[in-house]
Amino acid sequence: MRKFIFLIGSTDDFESLEALKTAYFELGEHIRDDGNASFFEFEVPENLDRGWALLIGRGLAFTNDWCMDDTLSTLLEA
Repeated sequence: MRKFIFLIGSTDDFESLEALKTAYFELGEHIRDDGNASFFEFEVPENLDRGWALLIGRGLAFTNDWCMDDTLSTLLEA
């Protein structure tokens, strides 16, 4: 299994994707407390293409009150 983290944050709080990733790596789970951001951890089979993992991550985020408008997001492999 491959582990991924889908990271999403508001452009109101983060100027760039690098700023969002830096906040995640510095704050970890507390990024939810400090900024308008969330992360979703999940696993996929080894043979599943990264593109499918991205779709799964977006599905998790967008069914949990997020939308694509005014957000930055990325898929990290853990």
